[in-house]
Order: sequence, then structure tokens, then C-alpha cells
Amino acid sequence: MLLRASISEIKNGRVTKRDGHLVVTMRHYPRFLSKSLIDDYKPELAPEKELFARYREIKKTVGDQSEAFERAQYQNKFTLSEAGLTALNELTVLSREKAIYMICQCEKNERCHVDLMLLIAENKCGAAIGSVPFDYAEFRKRLPTISIR
Repeated sequence: MLLRASISEIKNGRVTKRDGHLVVTMRHYPRFLSKSLIDDYKPELAPEKELFARYREIKKTVGDQSEAFERAQYQNKFTLSEAGLTALNELTVLSREKAIYMICQCEKNERCHVDLMLLIAENKCGAAIGSVPFDYAEFRKRLPTISIR
């Protein structure tokens, strides 16, 4: 199963390597997270640089993560490179053997690109996924246009 976890859950021990294979999916490796706490780092699963930069700028202004996610139009603009789609497919295959936790800085009550990747994996790769806490209706409409080889 593919699941979502946050950096804080890893740091405070709520999610550990005993729970599954832990993969950081951020463009830059998070400061103060010991590499011994995770199994893998896949920056190709991070949002594109321009989208993430836009999100960060908006977040500085509005202060609210979920509002910044919406204003940056993640549902309409989030994509994965070919390398990212390949990595997601590989994690989906591995998830049939053990739990895979895709890790980001976002907390469970915040909108996150990992949710969008879970939806891609479920829709395109037949992955079993953990719960996705938001509807993401706009993104779900885009799913038919996303292809994985």
C-alpha cells in the first residue's frame, strides 16, 4: 500500500522503518532529518520548481498552507516528469510487498502533492493507497490525461 507521512511523523517516531519503506519526496532534502530515519530520497517525485516557488511565495503572503496550495493551483498545474512517473510506478510495484510511505513536509491536515501522487498511482497503476483527506475534484478530472509507461 502507498501511504502519506510527514517529516514531523518521522522525526517524532510515529512512523518508522518498521512500519514500511520510507521515501522522502521533496525537491530538497529536509534539514535536520537524519538519513538513518528513512530508506530513500526521490526528488523526482517533488513538485516542479516553478510551481513550488509560486506556492512558497503565496504562503509567505497568506500564511495558510492549504490556501497557498489552492492559490498556486496545484490541482491544475501539478505534474511529474517522466523520471517521476517511472519512480512512482516502481514504488507502486514495491508497495505490493510492503507499505511505502511517501514523505513531505506537509502535515496530514494540509493539502499536499503526495495526495496527488497517490491518486495518480491508484488511477494509473492500480495501487492500493491510504486515505486521501481532501476531494481534489479538479485534479481527478485531469487524471485521464496523465500517462505512465
